[in-house]
Amino acid sequence: MKRLHVDSITKSFDNKVLLSDVFISCGIGEIKGLLGRNGCGKSTLLKIIFGVENADSRFVRVGKKVIQNISQGRSILNYLPQENFLPKNVKIKFLINLLLIVRKYS
Repeated sequence: MKRLHVDSITKSFDNKVLLSDVFISCGIGEIKGLLGRNGCGKSTLLKIIFGVENADSRFVRVGKKVIQNISQGRSILNYLPQENFLPKNVKIKFLINLLLIVRKYS
């Protein structure tokens, strides 16, 4: 079974440590939660795992494949940002169906 293995994540902003030696591991179908106050680094951690945010140190592996950048993880990892990114007047159901069609033929 493939597992997501995240280790040694560290991130600093302006010499202030936000994330220090974070470790997370989960398998297919497992649900994990990130709890914390606003600004403690939950969203930043997810962005680092997915590869859209740089980190001071980062190790991400899915199964036996080490993911070093966003293009290597594109077909393995998915990330839904919290920022508004949907076009106006487009229903989420339509976009999900569109995504499924694109993935089927890619």
